[in-house]
Amino acid sequence: MIAGDEDIQTEDYGPIVKGRVDVYGTPLLPITVVASDGFELELEASINLRFTGFLVMPDPLAAAIGLRNLGARRVQIASDTKILSQFLGVVSFGGKHDSISILGGFENQTIIGKRLLAGRRLTIDFSTGEVSVISSQIEPL
Repeated sequence: MIAGDEDIQTEDYGPIVKGRVDVYGTPLLPITVVASDGFELELEASINLRFTGFLVMPDPLAAAIGLRNLGARRVQIASDTKILSQFLGVVSFGGKHDSISILGGFENQTIIGKRLLAGRRLTIDFSTGEVSVISSQIEPL
């Protein structure tokens, strides 16, 4: 918790999403992906603030749960350009359901990007290993 957090009333911001910092120092948060048939899959996703999109999940997993495939998309990853599948899906994150673009990743990991965190307050406490996200009262631009 950082200075001033003790004054936050959760009813003003909505539910708090609580995660953890793993042994490698990677912040992780739970996220639920909702398939078109209503199937809900809870995943633990790492936070990558260099990723400007919403969410990346393993391509085979996105296809297996029946997310709608919108086709391929060229994506810049570091100095490389990769072609990734783009899916349309609904995620539940902090009590809010959002319809978002999900990229099918080539690695076996789920990654939360800056667009999914927009309008939210992210707190990472490496000393305690706690990660939390709450909605911000300031709407994103």
